[in-house]
Amino acid sequence: MNWLAIICAAVAYWILGWLWYSALFGKIWVAGLEQHGVKLEKGGMAPKMIGTFVANLVAAVIVARLMARTGIMDVGHGLKLGAGVGVGFSATAITIQYLWESKPFKVWLIDASYHFFGCILLGAILSAWH
Repeated sequence: MNWLAIICAAVAYWILGWLWYSALFGKIWVAGLEQHGVKLEKGGMAPKMIGTFVANLVAAVIVARLMARTGIMDVGHGLKLGAGVGVGFSATAITIQYLWESKPFKVWLIDASYHFFGCILLGAILSAWH
């Protein structure tokens, strides 16, 4: 496994999250959570950011291992694997959680699509940098 590629892919996933939940969809996401009664704390961001990066790193390692096991060496197949992981694992897990928590559809859509595109990003970077 190419650890430099894995770290770079994890950083890219983390940066996507930063953009996703700030500039792109931050206001809509926060408003949706507040409608559901969730109050976001303003402080304590460092542990959350570090935890998010660790989770992104774990996802990158797993996608890299899947690519190694399946012999994926091109970007087209890397994108497909990323999409499959994004839908098959991330989006389904979020869907189950949101069904039980009755969170608003727009919050689910923002969260699920972030992980879907994040996994596609992992697949693209890791397959391009094999």
